[in-house]
Amino acid sequence: MIIMGVDPGSAATGYGIIEKNGSRARYIASGVIKPSARASHSKRIWDVYQRLDSVAKEHGPSVMVVESLFHATNSQSLMKLSQVRGVILLLGESRGMEIFEYSPMEIKKGITGYGRAEKEQIIFMVSKILGLAPIKSTDEADALAMALYHSHISPPGRVVS
Repeated sequence: MIIMGVDPGSAATGYGIIEKNGSRARYIASGVIKPSARASHSKRIWDVYQRLDSVAKEHGPSVMVVESLFHATNSQSLMKLSQVRGVILLLGESRGMEIFEYSPMEIKKGITGYGRAEKEQIIFMVSKILGLAPIKSTDEADALAMALYHSHISPPGRVVS
């Protein structure tokens, strides 16, 4: 099973792809999509869609994991984030992926053992689990953490619904 984790953002969207083989997870790819800050919001989300679509086309994930929405105090930011999430979810559905959403606290607890873990702890654990040099981007580390979390809770050879 190939799992794509996506950490949506209007300024930076992280993605991470792993392969689950039995109880093992293997790193495939990861990165951060940063649309031009000068582009309109609609052009930015179109850029995120196109670039993630290209990544999905290249690696063929069957599962997409996206962080569930959390309550934000800035309604404008929440609206923009919701729109980015919308195109990401549309991409997953259009490519026939099974989509799962988990809260940030669930993912942090599943990866580090502590639901209020700091970003540095997530980066450390994701890098250690996948045998990578320390990841420089928190967006990328969060996306890989989502994919890893899903791979850990889904039984070997079966996708959890």
